[in-house]
Amino acid sequence: MSGVPAQIRVLCVTPSGLGGRGGIDRLYYYLRNSSVAMPGIELRFGAARGEAGSTWPLAFPGRLAALWHMMRDFRPHVVHVNFAMRGSAVRKLAVVRLARAFDARVVVHLHDSLPIASLARGGVQGWLFLAICRSADAVLALGCPAAAQMAAAGVDPARIRVVVNGIPDFASDIVLPKPRRADVSILLAGRIGVHKGADILLDALALLRARGIGSWRCTMAGDGEVAAYTTRATELGLADAVHFTGWIDADEVHALMRESDIVVLPSIAEALPLSLAEGACAGAALVATRVGNVEEIVHDGENGRLVARDPGSLADALAGLLADRETLDRMQCAARRRYQDGLTIETFAAALGAIYADTAGTDFAGRTSAPARAPGMITDGT
Repeated sequence: MSGVPAQIRVLCVTPSGLGGRGGIDRLYYYLRNSSVAMPGIELRFGAARGEAGSTWPLAFPGRLAALWHMMRDFRPHVVHVNFAMRGSAVRKLAVVRLARAFDARVVVHLHDSLPIASLARGGVQGWLFLAICRSADAVLALGCPAAAQMAAAGVDPARIRVVVNGIPDFASDIVLPKPRRADVSILLAGRIGVHKGADILLDALALLRARGIGSWRCTMAGDGEVAAYTTRATELGLADAVHFTGWIDADEVHALMRESDIVVLPSIAEALPLSLAEGACAGAALVATRVGNVEEIVHDGENGRLVARDPGSLADALAGLLADRETLDRMQCAARRRYQDGLTIETFAAALGAIYADTAGTDFAGRTSAPARAPGMITDGT
């Protein structure tokens, strides 16, 4: 492309940086630790928030100052700002403005549901969302549903690009369909609470138990309200069938995915949940609510089931898979194919690389160069 610098310097800003536990940070942890090259891209990372908590307003000025120093020294051609809503939007608007002060091109990447209600009433969250998107050269959506919503909300369609998250292949040796065992293994991986649907899943499992549908076991892996939900499982008579792990690292999550026959996520809202991509990678049938961009991963009737967010609908879907092992086998194979067809880290890296090149497609002559590094090098900027 004419005018594109031979080595494009990109600063990728995430909430907590490469050690963060949230989905955004985990996504870029996967990218940084994979062997995937991004030719012509030097990618560094910065954190806008640090550790999660209510004290972020006190820490944010220091974080913004650290990003200022990174931009001054690194002189990025492109700043890639990953954001959610609420407090994240406030922080990331400031980062966008800072990037513009350094004459960088800006890519913004929404990893959350659009603030539809706030947009409709002209609220603060809606204003923040539009301010971030309208200040950007490219706006990344996690799926076609989100892209359509963005355009309807007033984001310039010419700036919107769909990029589906990708993850490394941690199950290349998986045998599918999975060996049949006495108990079908069900997994929910995510923060334990109402948002991810832990309450809906427990109530659905209680319905299965009441109907006499056995031959299953369930693991809920994640931090959050673990004690409260452990108590709730006991009250429902499920203590013998439901296990809570608490927070575990990515490798432990992947081991559970490999062992699971079904991955469940009855969330209230999602952008594009990594747990479903991980379930697809591991060849698990997927059962989830039809929210956000979940349909980019879960194809109803093919590699899983899309259900209404109520215990009865979820129980019916699980009961159907428990009763029909041939369908379960077929969906496991289809889930793995969906991963291979578009959810790999290679696909994700290639999409980002193309967007960085397009966004940096301006003559940067006269800009002070950072020290040269090997093409495709990914560093943390420390």
